[in-house]
Amino acid sequence: MSALDDYLAKARAALDGVRPQLDDLKVQANLAQADAKERIQAGIAKVQQTQTKAKSQLDDAAKSGQDKWRSAARQAERTVNDVGDQLQGVADQVQRSVNAAAPAARRAWTAFLDEWNKGSGDRQRLLDED
Repeated sequence: MSALDDYLAKARAALDGVRPQLDDLKVQANLAQADAKERIQAGIAKVQQTQTKAKSQLDDAAKSGQDKWRSAARQAERTVNDVGDQLQGVADQVQRSVNAAAPAARRAWTAFLDEWNKGSGDRQRLLDED
């Protein structure tokens, strides 16, 4: 076996060694994506319901007489504030979902570095041979 063949075999083996971690990362990403999608869609639906309620309350304020509009408007204010709180919840959910896949990505990266560095001396020796 030539030095080139030996080097290539070692380098390819190191690269192939990361495959299980990449497979795990794909699974974790798919799970996170599916879970996140369901939670985010539920959060969006809740925001839309609250938004509809707030619009209705604003319509009620518009229909109220000059003496009663403030009460309806105050209710609408609270509901609009709820929309903001719910949107914050959706944003937090997106962030948590992204963070859920981070450990699998870290494991893949660490496994790759370990495998690549483990054989670096042999590969370097093969590169340095005349």
